[in-house]
Amino acid sequence: MELLAEKVISSVPGGIQLSPGDALRRVMEAVAGGILLPGGPGLGDPCEKDNPDAAAALNAQQREDLTCSAQYALRLIAYRQIYKVLGMDPLPLQQKVFRRDRSARKRRRSGGEQADSESDSGKMVKTEGGETSTATETPVAK
Repeated sequence: MELLAEKVISSVPGGIQLSPGDALRRVMEAVAGGILLPGGPGLGDPCEKDNPDAAAALNAQQREDLTCSAQYALRLIAYRQIYKVLGMDPLPLQQKVFRRDRSARKRRRSGGEQADSESDSGKMVKTEGGETSTATETPVAK
C-alpha cells in the first residue's frame, strides 16, 4: 500500500505538492484505472533486482475487487461524499453566503441622455399612430 501511494504521488508532473485529498484521489484513480489488474502495468518492487510485481500475492479476484472498490470510492469522492470513504461522520453543513451577482445589475440607457427617475421607470408603449409614450402616461387617443 505504501509503495503504491509513493509511486502515484511521486509521479505528479512538476513535483507539485498535493493536498491529502488530492493525493487520495490520485491513488484511487490509479487503482481504479487498472494498475493492479492482470495484464496491467503492475507495481514493481524497487528493492528487488529483477523488479517483480509487489502485488503478486493477490489473486485475480482480489485484484478485480480492489479495482471495483477504488472505482466506487472515486465516485463517492466526486459526489462530495468522501466521509463515506474515510468511514467518518459527515462534517456539519456551513451556511452559504450568497453574494449578489454584479453582472445582474440593470444596464443604463444607451444614448448618453440622462432621464429623470419618473420617465426612466416607465416602459415604452407603441400606440396606433406610430407614436410612442411611456406606460406611466396615458396613450394619445385618436
